[in-house]
Amino acid sequence: MLLEKEIRERISCFFDLINHPQIQNHYIKNPENWDALCASLHIIRDLQRPKEEYQSLESINYLESIGIIQTIYMEQDSIETLKFAITEQKRSNYFILSEYKKIRDLRNQVFGHPSDKNAGNYKTRHFFDIENNQSQLIKHLFWGTEKEIESENFIISNLIEENSKITIAYLEEFKKEIKLKFEKIMDNYKIKFDSLFKSASYTFEKLLTKENDRITIDSYHSVDDDIKKVKQGLKERKILEEYEQKIGVLEFLSKKLKTLLGNQTYKDIEFYTYASILNDKIRELTKELKKVDKIFK
Repeated sequence: MLLEKEIRERISCFFDLINHPQIQNHYIKNPENWDALCASLHIIRDLQRPKEEYQSLESINYLESIGIIQTIYMEQDSIETLKFAITEQKRSNYFILSEYKKIRDLRNQVFGHPSDKNAGNYKTRHFFDIENNQSQLIKHLFWGTEKEIESENFIISNLIEENSKITIAYLEEFKKEIKLKFEKIMDNYKIKFDSLFKSASYTFEKLLTKENDRITIDSYHSVDDDIKKVKQGLKERKILEEYEQKIGVLEFLSKKLKTLLGNQTYKDIEFYTYASILNDKIRELTKELKKVDKIFK
């Protein structure tokens, strides 16, 4: 059950990740792909409950055996769906996750329908029996037109454990893939948020402590330039809509303040109010912007 708990925790991390505005807005542009991404995560998380309930059984019957094998089969399909959704690749006509092959082939042979299977030039027939319902020992019987009856044994709980470990490994791999994907996207951003408003604190310190500092007044345009760059950067990241109101407040305060530059100083209540509030709003936004590009920190 510890493995199922770990899978749920990793799925929760994925939900947190895709709820990040930049990642969400990237994937949501393709609604079908976004739906597949969210649905696969929900299904994988929900499938951990029947796995835990199964493993708490003291003995098993045929229906429970078939049910749990189908559960891990659904988990495999959902992991593959998640893979295609993250990479935004077109879905393949065949199952591509090779680490599941052994378990998947066993499921198809023993529990798949019909019991007759094609094997080259001849057919094989497959059945199973519960050898020990407490230890979950299963006997797989198979034979064909050119072979006598053969058999092999396996323990279902071992299959569940192996499948969960493979699922965890794939989730770790997918997390690395999505991280690499967005690091490449972020490297191409023209506007770097950590380079903006570098001199703003100094500018407002002078505006709020000195009268008509000509150098500060003449260089004030850099504040407006950085506000424009913030808008460009947010648009580039496709998250401008979420910050439009905050940017609008900065533009409003800056416009009001500029009409007072050179005429009124920090000793005037109106000037001091606009300058101090604008300074505080820029600091707040700067802290938020530093978090925007730290998706994986």
